[in-house]
Amino acid sequence: MLTTFISFIIGLLLGTLLNIIIIRLSREKQLLGWPRCTRTGQPLTWWQLLPVLGWALQRGRAADGRPLHWIYPLVELLTAVVLALLYRQYGLTITFLYLVFVCAVLIVTGAIDWLYHSIYTVVILGSAVLSLLASLIVPHMNLLNAGLGAIVAGFVFIVLFMLALILFPSKSAPLGLGDVYLAIFIGATVGLTHLSTTLFYGILLAGMVAGGIVIAKRVLRRQDMPEYIPYGTYLCLGTIGYILFQGL
Repeated sequence: MLTTFISFIIGLLLGTLLNIIIIRLSREKQLLGWPRCTRTGQPLTWWQLLPVLGWALQRGRAADGRPLHWIYPLVELLTAVVLALLYRQYGLTITFLYLVFVCAVLIVTGAIDWLYHSIYTVVILGSAVLSLLASLIVPHMNLLNAGLGAIVAGFVFIVLFMLALILFPSKSAPLGLGDVYLAIFIGATVGLTHLSTTLFYGILLAGMVAGGIVIAKRVLRRQDMPEYIPYGTYLCLGTIGYILFQGL
């Protein structure tokens, strides 16, 4: 119990680091330097960097009164839960370290896609290469399974991407190339044997949200609903859910 609690606290700290990466990659285009407020641009004090607590002590607002995005404390809490659950299941093993890396990539990618509708090609494809290499040493994985998973996932999503371009020629397609690259990473991570179920989780989640938006627009007459849903975010959440509750 104590070790699970410790892993949760470490997960909160890791979540703070992931938030810095999320902000730096998408806004500041650099990873070095002291963290700054996303609203005012001022350097953060030490207590503002405290996971979840720093956001709560500021009442979710910057010094100038503008709201701070809720996704940042959510990233910290999700990372903490992921770390604690993975540690309970795998202990301090190679599999644990590998899955922490995978979930960290998914959390960063999902958060950036939610905030900025963008998936960074170098990050996600570089992580896919690392996953393929890791399949050589991680138990219950092998290079053939991981490679086939990446190839099949990439093929399926490139077909979906091309269909989206044909079906939605006058507006932005619901799928982008970033989603194709993300699918390749997911395939390399879970392998061909787990690929269909993993992708189903993400597709189902995205479909439920899209259905809710349609109902809100047509039945409830809500005109403030978004036209675009960050499909990559739901793929990331579905994969994290599969890893936590089904395993490799």
